[in-house]
Formats: sequence, structure tokens, C-alpha cells
Amino acid sequence: MRRLYSYWVIFSMASFFFILIIPLTLCANFKVCHRLALKINYFWAWGFFKLSLIPVRKIWHFEPQRNHNYILCANHFSYLDIPALGLFPYPFKFVGKSQLAKIPVFGFMYRKIHITVNRTSFKSRGETLAKARKILNDGFNLGFFPEGGIRSKEYPVMVDFKDGAFRLAVESNTPIVPITFPNNYNILADDAIMEMKHGTCTIIYHEPIFPDGSTEADIKKLKKDVFRVIQSELNHHPIHQKRTDFEIHKK
Repeated sequence: MRRLYSYWVIFSMASFFFILIIPLTLCANFKVCHRLALKINYFWAWGFFKLSLIPVRKIWHFEPQRNHNYILCANHFSYLDIPALGLFPYPFKFVGKSQLAKIPVFGFMYRKIHITVNRTSFKSRGETLAKARKILNDGFNLGFFPEGGIRSKEYPVMVDFKDGAFRLAVESNTPIVPITFPNNYNILADDAIMEMKHGTCTIIYHEPIFPDGSTEADIKKLKKDVFRVIQSELNHHPIHQKRTDFEIHKK
């Protein structure tokens, strides 16, 4: 039954994406249309959860402001995190690995609208930060998976964060919104894509954390603070309390 459900989810996701690929591709070619493209991205994420019959529960610890810029940082244990991050209500551009740009059709749209980074290249990382600063100046939000991909082998314990999002936040004085996906892995584990389970996708939007200072030490502190907020929520979420002794206590 799980395998049948998995086939349905993959079919519905692919079908819905190909319906939207034409307007997305057209919008991707013109920067003035990028805001519309990001609204289509949101519609795709919303449609994915509706067609997949996965309920979504959003928990807000603050009220986002349309005219404020945010850098979104979320944990990443499951491919389900990608459409879940896409449900943030205001347009944002995603910063992700350069390999995504190589995917046929999708890669073209992704490369034109979002930001790609080759994490093995110092030059690429520098260019990415420059592009990201410009996007913030243009009034868009930015989204990161600061672990650098699905890298943890000890779910629900995250791996150390990369510096990029936090360096950008400090340099641009932009607040970071920590986001916790506590149970996406239980619905869709990255090593069991064809064994998808039915469950509720819970999204927890924590209070923004504002950068304080402009030194390397301030970047490290901001990174540590964001990590603590997300990991603490993961540890204390009922589904995980018996699965880890990696405790980080909230202040």
C-alpha cells in the first residue's frame, strides 16, 4: 500500500510540475517576471501537498511582514523539505547546490530564478554571496538548507551548518528565520523514497534572530544560535523525544 501511495505522490508531483513548467520557463527568462515565477513556485508547493493528500500544519512564533527581508534557514532530512520550504507565504529565492541546475528542463528554470553554488569552489561561494546580497537589495527573501544538503546520518541530529547564510545575514544586517521540519523524514525518508508514509507535514517558524555585530565571532555566534533553536525543537518534539539524547536546552 505504501508503494502504491508513493507512486501516486510521484505521479501527482510530476504531473503538476509539467503543467506549470511552461509559465515558469517563460517567467524565468525575464527578471521582471521573477516575482510571478515565485508565486507559481508557491502554487506548485501548495498543489503538491493537496494532491499528495498530506495535511500541512503551520506553527508561527512571529508574524512575518511583507515589506521585511528574511533569510530562511531550515533543517534538511527529507526531499519533502523542499516543497515544505516553498510554503513560506512571501516570495523567496533559494540558494542550492549547482548540481540542481543540470536537471533537464527544471535546471534551466532553477538556474535563471534561483542561485546555484558549487560548495567545493571558493570563487563560486564568493560569487553566490554577491548575487544573494543583490537579491536582498531587490526586495526578495532568501532560503537556505544550511547543512548543505541531506547529510545527517543520525536523524534527528543535524550536521554542522555552513557559514554562507550567516555571513550574508551579518553583512546585510538581515534577520534569520529558523524553520523546523520535525517529521518530514518520517513521511519520506531520503533512503526510502518508494516507502512513503501518510502523515502531517508540520512547519514551525521560529522568531527571527537578528545579527549582532560584524565580526567572524558574530557570524559563528549567529550560526550557533540558529542551530540551537532548530535542534532544540527537533529534540523536544514528541516524535523524537525517545530517539535522541543530543539535548540542547532552550534559554
